[in-house]
Amino acid sequence: MTKRASEAMMSSDRLIITAASKAFGPSLLGLLGSLTLNWPQHPPVLVYDLGLNETTLSTLREHNIPVKKVPPFCAHWRTHYTWKIWCWNNVPAQQFLWLDAGIAVLNPLDEVFATLTQTGYFVIPTYHLLTENASLAACQCCGLPPEFRNGRMTLAANVIGLDKGERITSILKEALVVALNENCIKATEPMHRYEQAIISLLMHKYLEPLVLSDGIVYGGWISPHQTPGQKIWVHRRSIRKEDLNHFIGHISTHGDPYELLEPPGRSLEIRAWPYTFINFLRKVLSSHKPNDTSINDGVKD
Repeated sequence: MTKRASEAMMSSDRLIITAASKAFGPSLLGLLGSLTLNWPQHPPVLVYDLGLNETTLSTLREHNIPVKKVPPFCAHWRTHYTWKIWCWNNVPAQQFLWLDAGIAVLNPLDEVFATLTQTGYFVIPTYHLLTENASLAACQCCGLPPEFRNGRMTLAANVIGLDKGERITSILKEALVVALNENCIKATEPMHRYEQAIISLLMHKYLEPLVLSDGIVYGGWISPHQTPGQKIWVHRRSIRKEDLNHFIGHISTHGDPYELLEPPGRSLEIRAWPYTFINFLRKVLSSHKPNDTSINDGVKD
């Protein structure tokens, strides 16, 4: 990290944070370019390193993007997305917006930080219930009975904003304590989630009634045109190469706002089609073996 980048990060009370391994290096750089073009006045960015290669690290240094290596803080730090909860606790800012590396920002997100100032958090639903996504062990470790999951939605962990006031800091610390016990965070069924389940259980526990923002406007996963006024596309590396390269070319170079093309093979249907897709996906996942270890890795190399 350069002295200039470090000083800029430490002087900011607001940060955008993300993390990536080698496989998500290009997507990470694309995220940075999307911020520059589509949210020119965005807060500083801090990148957590989960195993980036030298090519990506060199590019980040060239553009004065601060990078912090995630240490092996526990035996399972690299699985079950345990590292993400550690990152949330480690953020050196009062307010932060976490964006996964496989995301493109489509429009400014200033209202997210306004929401953080008002409520202390910015969360969106996954449109799945905790009865599907939270294991019995996760409930027990969070001090909750299994029936607490009934009727409550899982919160997304790929887009989340938090203000580290007393309430949120306490929740984050408890979430890390829970996550350090591998039996609490690991999935035992295909639909179980990891850091999502823990943060969802604890936020519902301590902050109800939760105010949820629109999960398609701020977390659309089908297309950058999934709904009118969409602000975030969770592309998970399905972005067109020409769009990705355009963003990478603008990590530090400002320009006109950039509208993404429709990804290959994606439907332009808005809001209704995703739920049909989710139901199909549930059926596919339910056919997997419960102990399939492929569902447990939180870092893609």
